[in-house]
Amino acid sequence: MALLPLFDISHLPDAAWVVDPPAPSGLLVGTTTLVSAEDAMHSLADFIGDAVEVGYLEPPPHQDWLAQVLVPGLSTPLLFFAIQRDPEDGLGIPVSDCGFLLGVEGLLHPSDPLTVYVNQTRLLAAAAGQTEFAWDVVTNRVLAGEGLTEAFLGEGVEPPDRVLWVTEALETSPDSWRVQTRGLHRCGRAEIAVPNVPSAMHQQALLLVDGVASLCLEQPLPAPGQVIQIGTGLDVQLRTAEDMELSDHVEGPVAFLVDRDAQDAARTLEIMCSSEFSMYRSTRSMSRETKQARTTWDAFVDICQRCCTSVDCLVQVPFIPPDGTEEDTNHLWMKVVETGPAVVTAELLHAPDEAGLTIGDRHEVNADMVSSWCVMMEAGPMGPDTIQELKRQLELT
Repeated sequence: MALLPLFDISHLPDAAWVVDPPAPSGLLVGTTTLVSAEDAMHSLADFIGDAVEVGYLEPPPHQDWLAQVLVPGLSTPLLFFAIQRDPEDGLGIPVSDCGFLLGVEGLLHPSDPLTVYVNQTRLLAAAAGQTEFAWDVVTNRVLAGEGLTEAFLGEGVEPPDRVLWVTEALETSPDSWRVQTRGLHRCGRAEIAVPNVPSAMHQQALLLVDGVASLCLEQPLPAPGQVIQIGTGLDVQLRTAEDMELSDHVEGPVAFLVDRDAQDAARTLEIMCSSEFSMYRSTRSMSRETKQARTTWDAFVDICQRCCTSVDCLVQVPFIPPDGTEEDTNHLWMKVVETGPAVVTAELLHAPDEAGLTIGDRHEVNADMVSSWCVMMEAGPMGPDTIQELKRQLELT
């Protein structure tokens, strides 16, 4: 486990969507004993292989100690602290098994909030020595045991950018919901929301919000009122809370996604009900998913050989138009119909407006060609990042 280098992968959005400074980000890890300030700082210095500058502060009544720490390579200081757990914290982990918390609070760099978030998690885990679980106080997510190691602490591990936020459905009137992120303010950006969503469209609205949230970490959101294309046939307009007359119902800037000159995204959500819709992906998320898909390819082929006659197994393959560049790549889904050693034959399920590609075409796909895969389980699709759980559900372990 080591700290990751910071990359400038983004451009700041229009001023209407900027949160400056970003909202603080907070993480807590569970420990079986109270970690002293001295032990935490020594462990921190040992982990990074360099001295850290520590200033001890007067802690509030509920904290055992509080320290401001300057870590070499980080642009802003971090606050470390230790507290005893509240038996009523609702984390689902007995206080008798893990009664203390070590925490860190800091700012995420707007140019690459994911890397800073991962580094803060690793620094906190190193300071704690041994962690039972991690609790993100912004999203209220809890990761324990192997899940924590697999997501954040293993060598070469990079979690998906969606760990930076959660997407919630908030009922605003009978059978009308606002689907919105919580967590992007700490990334220096407006939260993303879709208003006036009927219950039947929750899943599509979740996909829409998560997709745009991921894109906004790499691409600048345009000014309010402008229309942007986020996929094939998917054109949405960005509107402010003031314009939507929702200022009293939200905190901080929120970018509302609606159809052109509309108060909702009904047309966009309807398009997303089709199995043939395609949405743009961020470069970082595609790179991560491609790496995972290729690493787990042999396991996927094994699953296909055993299950593809009873469960739909899909592969995603990048196609670049004849006169296009990598930026024009279409990642198209195909259904596995035959398997061979380390190879599958799959049928094209949907095609862009490109000559030479027809729905139903069959192609052989190997590990060097795939950019993702998924198995359509009854509870929903499962992909490379859930391979162990998938094998368990299929009783292949």
